[in-house]
Amino acid sequence: MTGLRGNADAKERVYGKVGGFRWRPGSALGSVTLALLLFTEVASSIVGSEAVFFSALVVAWLVLPVVVGLRSVLDAGCLFMLLSLGIVVVVDVANHGPGSLLT
Repeated sequence: MTGLRGNADAKERVYGKVGGFRWRPGSALGSVTLALLLFTEVASSIVGSEAVFFSALVVAWLVLPVVVGLRSVLDAGCLFMLLSLGIVVVVDVANHGPGSLLT
């Protein structure tokens, strides 16, 4: 089994390694896009625009397969959703105080 996996890895195109990770063209653009979507979620949470927040989530799920690939899209999606939940909790606590977590 190890030999088969090694051959599959050898056939992948590697454009360069940055910090031990394979770097693909466009990966920086995808990372910037996801960061901007997280910033949009923060701004829309502060303003209270649920439609913009939801739209940012949908766009993120559409961008994730391009950025991380189909094999890792669920893992990256779960991480993105956890970050989104953290944004909602932090903004809610900042707006309404720690007592808002109890209700």
